[in-house]
Amino acid sequence: MLWLASCSSVPMTRVESANQNSRIDHIVIHATSEDFAESMRLLTTRTATPVSAHYLIPAPNDSSYPRDSLRVYSLVPDHRRAWHAGLSFWAGDVALNDSSIGIELVNEFECTGTDVPVDEILLDEIDCEFLPYSEEQLQLLVDLLQLLLERYPGIDPIDIVGHSDIAIARRSDPGPLFPWQQLSEAGIGAWPEVEVTARYLEEFAEDMPPVDKIQAALLALGYQVEVSGEVDMQTQLALRAFQLHFRPANASGGLDAESVAMLWALLEKYRASELAEIESIEPLLPSIETAQ
Repeated sequence: MLWLASCSSVPMTRVESANQNSRIDHIVIHATSEDFAESMRLLTTRTATPVSAHYLIPAPNDSSYPRDSLRVYSLVPDHRRAWHAGLSFWAGDVALNDSSIGIELVNEFECTGTDVPVDEILLDEIDCEFLPYSEEQLQLLVDLLQLLLERYPGIDPIDIVGHSDIAIARRSDPGPLFPWQQLSEAGIGAWPEVEVTARYLEEFAEDMPPVDKIQAALLALGYQVEVSGEVDMQTQLALRAFQLHFRPANASGGLDAESVAMLWALLEKYRASELAEIESIEPLLPSIETAQ
């Protein structure tokens, strides 16, 4: 006890250094694929493949949920690393566990076709069924996100992402039914301007940018893509992830003018300097014909 007492009385003066920043640069939104009870078990206890998240938000009408009303469950303090992202990439950052807050939404979705090596993935075989998110669950999420953005004002709108955005070959959550546009209308996250998208869509209706510029644009926005000049599997996976987020009505991974117009509109709004650099690059290949 004497030793402990002496340690607690060390003379100390606090001087705040200017050479620091928050470790939190991103927020990643997930869906659990399990009910509340199983989600809680997996996120809070040791398993063969341990996972965790900072927050868990239940869904209504879940027989495994023990309360009458929904509430946010805090599982890991913000300043500590939760194990929610796995192998990940966003805007040049890897290992997103180190720089993000992970939020899990209970949603008992099912996906098949991605539990194979990346070079064996076939987009036609990826099949997911998501359940709708309730307004009550989404309102809790909005309230939580607004609190986190007050706490960490340095997080950019474009850096509020889904699991599918940061793990394009492995994950599809929170899925096409997650209302990213609704969140943006509440002042949370990124969304392209309608008028700007329409302007680019008119420009690209007959003559889209070459593939290498589209790849560079996906990379500039945040997705993990190498510029190859070919519509290869990595490009299709990145396009699918982009579409799940911004054009969920058709998340096929196909290259089409609407997706590219939205991509350019997002860059103009959130990554303007990167867009200027992309547009100044001499293309590797001629422009491609618009996908029909």
